[in-house]
Amino acid sequence: MVTIVKRVLGAVLSLVGLGLVIVGVWFATELGTSGTAEFSAQPDTETPVLVRPDILNRVDADLVVTATPGDGGSVWMALANPSDASAVLGGSRHLEVTGVGVRDGALFTTARGSGEAPALGDADLWRQQDSADGPVSLTVVQSEAPETLVIAADGAPLESVTMTVTDKSWFVEAVVLALVGLFLLAGGAILLWPQGRRDRRGTDAVPPGEDAGQADSAPSDDGTADRGDPADDDTTAEEVAR
Repeated sequence: MVTIVKRVLGAVLSLVGLGLVIVGVWFATELGTSGTAEFSAQPDTETPVLVRPDILNRVDADLVVTATPGDGGSVWMALANPSDASAVLGGSRHLEVTGVGVRDGALFTTARGSGEAPALGDADLWRQQDSADGPVSLTVVQSEAPETLVIAADGAPLESVTMTVTDKSWFVEAVVLALVGLFLLAGGAILLWPQGRRDRRGTDAVPPGEDAGQADSAPSDDGTADRGDPADDDTTAEEVAR
């Protein structure tokens, strides 16, 4: 029973350890020593793109958002209080970033609302805004959270939106995760390794019912039996002569 428990525990530890090693090595490779993660989407639309605080302010590190328009287009991007940004957009048609894909580095978007969006740049509620004929980048400082980001393209569809976040501690955590996995994998392998059997080749087996004295009187290797003490033979011969 104890052996079965050890094997089951060893298998579990090995599987968990292998999983942690794979995840840790993958994250360390993807993040690099700088701990940089990048997520992007290709909206291919001129409707505004909205990024709410649950995406912008999910991590503690500052976030850089870069918007790139198609050829001949321009981009406007701004940060505002979440309630103010929602009030400006109202129920107009826009794309909302709803999540991130860690495996493939993607930003997931969903279409919301209907109707044309108002002139967003005319509002005086924006905390920070910028516009250009080429790519535009804004840094989201987490100390200012919560914030909502609004992006609008003009003259050409919005080609891409990229979010970049850097945290050096992530690489260290990924390496530690891989090391813990190696430790568990080694422990599982030890429990699964079959225990060696005791070597009995050097022991003399005595058949049941035969004591040590009987075993000593067994025939020798040359086929002759133990005759006992020669002196006993001489005494016997003298008695016969008498």
